[in-house]
Amino acid sequence: MLSTTDLESKPLQFQIVETAQLGLESHEERPQFSLIIPIYNEADIITGSLNILQRVFEKCDCELVFFDDCSRDRTYDKLRNASASSKDPKIRLIRSGARIGKGGAIKIAITKAKGEVVLIMDADLSADLRSVPELVREARKSGGLVVGERSTSDRSTQGFVRVMLSLLYNILVRTLFGTGVRDHQCGFKAMKADVARRLMAEIRNDGFIFDTELVVLARRLRMPVKRVPVKWADNRPRRAHLKWVRTSLTMMKDLFMLKASGL
Repeated sequence: MLSTTDLESKPLQFQIVETAQLGLESHEERPQFSLIIPIYNEADIITGSLNILQRVFEKCDCELVFFDDCSRDRTYDKLRNASASSKDPKIRLIRSGARIGKGGAIKIAITKAKGEVVLIMDADLSADLRSVPELVREARKSGGLVVGERSTSDRSTQGFVRVMLSLLYNILVRTLFGTGVRDHQCGFKAMKADVARRLMAEIRNDGFIFDTELVVLARRLRMPVKRVPVKWADNRPRRAHLKWVRTSLTMMKDLFMLKASGL
């Protein structure tokens, strides 16, 4: 039985439906970190990912915050049922009643997070979970943004076209903004909660370049940006080359708009 449902009105006239603790009493103490996983149409993998996260972080002082961005498949139902069955107090589910994009999902999830450190990762768990302690430790130590960086060899399964487009994109970002970061698109990042909320209050893009703007904004605010190499294994099916070309063109357009905005 679900214990509470929190409905909030947002400026864009959609509702955020939060399922709190799934039948368990909420804990007042602050966890060491909040692991935020934005999800959209992940029904094929979400139960397996949840099970892995529960096993890995069973003894950790943390919370697992899943934000469902109005999935059109059974992603949210599967998560809700699995969470209710496990009665795991670490799990928190948030669902948007309208599509708001990965960036929008992360922004709202961060406002809900209770942890001292906020860590963001993708639902397919491509990043090696053994890197989590290092990212959390570096976020505490640096007081800035910690970004995971994937090696080109680890990304070879994504296909030649996608990897080359990504390399060119990252060169362009470094040229335009002087970030010094090799991998702006990696979805594996960490920062202290107060730092995260400051960045989320100013970030503008909720789409493809959200991760890039996060790095650029941290640099503009003179925050430390720590790079941590992470092992990466992308097991998702390859998409058509044409799709990645179109996505890359959209990202380039958004990137030049970001530069024109004066950031």
